[in-house]
Amino acid sequence: MAKNSKEFLEGLTALADDLRKQIDANLDDWDTNPAAIAERRRKVCDPVNGYEFWDRHYFPHYGKAEPSELHKYLYKRLPEITNSAAGQRDAIAAPRGEAKSTKISMSFVTWCLVTGAKWYAIIVMDAFEQAAEMLEAIKAELEANPRIASDFPEACGQGRVWRAGVIVTANGRKVEAFGSSKKIRGRRHGAYRPDLAICDDIENDENVNTPAQRDKLQSFVTKSVLSLGPPDDSMDAILVGTVLHYDSVLSRFLKNPLWNRKVFKAIIHWPERMDLWEQFEGLLLKAETPQQ
Repeated sequence: MAKNSKEFLEGLTALADDLRKQIDANLDDWDTNPAAIAERRRKVCDPVNGYEFWDRHYFPHYGKAEPSELHKYLYKRLPEITNSAAGQRDAIAAPRGEAKSTKISMSFVTWCLVTGAKWYAIIVMDAFEQAAEMLEAIKAELEANPRIASDFPEACGQGRVWRAGVIVTANGRKVEAFGSSKKIRGRRHGAYRPDLAICDDIENDENVNTPAQRDKLQSFVTKSVLSLGPPDDSMDAILVGTVLHYDSVLSRFLKNPLWNRKVFKAIIHWPERMDLWEQFEGLLLKAETPQQ
């Protein structure tokens, strides 16, 4: 770690406090009578549309913008993954700023926990610190989100394991955080081996520079992460990130025909009049103030 353990844990505690403060505690528009709760639980547990309902109704503090094309895809694809008896392999590329981590590593994982869709989820990011921070976001929701507490009290509050990098929830589900290329083999949660592995932005601007670094990270994914699951190969694996190099690990899996692959771009259609952009750039560079 770049920081010593004490500094890291202090920073993680401060982050957790901030995350809990940001959660919208206003329940004025949230019907808490038993019939309303039962109906929302039914919708959340719907095998097809449940994740979309969950993501769009339980996290107002993450914004209420209309879903992007990526989000629409995730609302459809992620439930398909959990509904499949066979282990799924998905590679998803999207630009920065698309809330990939929020939707997949936080919201989707939390949905799997409260619905009982998964027993043991693994979150792998470029550095352990990043993965641990993502896990803090999940912990904050289970501890302080009044909407989740209202409808899924059996999954809320601190579980029997509740520390930096690993939790076991009140309803017995486990989530563990790891940095890329770290020792990860042989993970278990009682009788269960991991049934969901998310590799979220596991590359950085440095480790994509050389073929040797890229080969090493690809080997970590194929030999360590993908071998975590049960012998029947039923573990689902999602590799998501931004393409940083034409031969990055993500790029390699996006070319693998054995994986489900999807690429989203920042610009869907290029403008017909590119010359107008050049004119605008010229005007912008000549301006002396932002107002001009």
